[in-house]
Amino acid sequence: MRLLTVSISGLAAALVSLMSPLAAQAQDAFPSKTITVTVGFPPGGNTDVIARIVSERMEGILGQRIVIDNKAGAGSTIAAGQVARATPDGYTLLTGSPSTNAIAPNLYTNLPYDSLKALAPISLLVNGPAVLVVNPNLPVSNVQELIALYKKEPGKHNYATGGNGTHAHLICEWLMDVTGTDIVHVPFRGGGPALQAVLAGEPSMIVDNLPTALPHIQAGRLKALAVFSAKRVSVLPDVPTMVESGYKDMVTDSWTAFYAPAATPPEIVAKLNAAAVAAVRDPATVEKLTKLSAVPVGSTPAELEALTKLEYQRWGDLIRRRKVAVN
Repeated sequence: MRLLTVSISGLAAALVSLMSPLAAQAQDAFPSKTITVTVGFPPGGNTDVIARIVSERMEGILGQRIVIDNKAGAGSTIAAGQVARATPDGYTLLTGSPSTNAIAPNLYTNLPYDSLKALAPISLLVNGPAVLVVNPNLPVSNVQELIALYKKEPGKHNYATGGNGTHAHLICEWLMDVTGTDIVHVPFRGGGPALQAVLAGEPSMIVDNLPTALPHIQAGRLKALAVFSAKRVSVLPDVPTMVESGYKDMVTDSWTAFYAPAATPPEIVAKLNAAAVAAVRDPATVEKLTKLSAVPVGSTPAELEALTKLEYQRWGDLIRRRKVAVN
């Protein structure tokens, strides 16, 4: 019996020694097939466009095709859940954002995944400024005058968003929380209809991604009062930040990032990170992203993990304090 035990042990050891090089070789060969990048929003939106631009460059770097899979719905939790349940082999990625990774997990109860534990950070791709704009007919020229108007006429004025629980909605809740104002929320089915309503004059205010609002600002159809980025943006040099407007902590970006399922091997995470960073810093990609007013970043996984936790805590605290709910 001892001889048999020794033989089985020896056989097991031999198998392990044979399999280890094969496993390492498989990881070294990554990627060997098409990679799917999942986006929790419809095609054509800012997050979708950025994911496509970066993925296109990553194809050339990794030598494999990358396809975009749009899985919109439920505050992008459908897409996040799908990636969280995917095989952790690097072939299924999630396009992350404040809504997907920080806001929705705090709004939607009984999710079948833990957002902070089920997804492995790959890289922060870009930061995108958010801008506070009003209809030009509103008699204000800066944030201070806007807040004074809202305080003078509480509950009379409306703001538009692309829906309950969106990043823009939470920014406006934050604004009311900080300034002690009462503005009526009018949610629309998407950012496009919300912006059109503000252009028509009712509601009169919206917080939007800069690329979407910029053409209307430049044409005089919207009046930009402030940006929420840490610094002024080059395409709107005369528009102050919220910090310059007197609100020192009101800094937030509409960022876009890549995540993989948790337990994805570190070697594969490292390859995906290197490809993503190289892609967003490629001069041709930088040019495309800059036209969208997106600021290329390209972070380490650890930096993205820290940002995700910070945003998750920030918006979670606000959601509970303001009693924000998804209807």
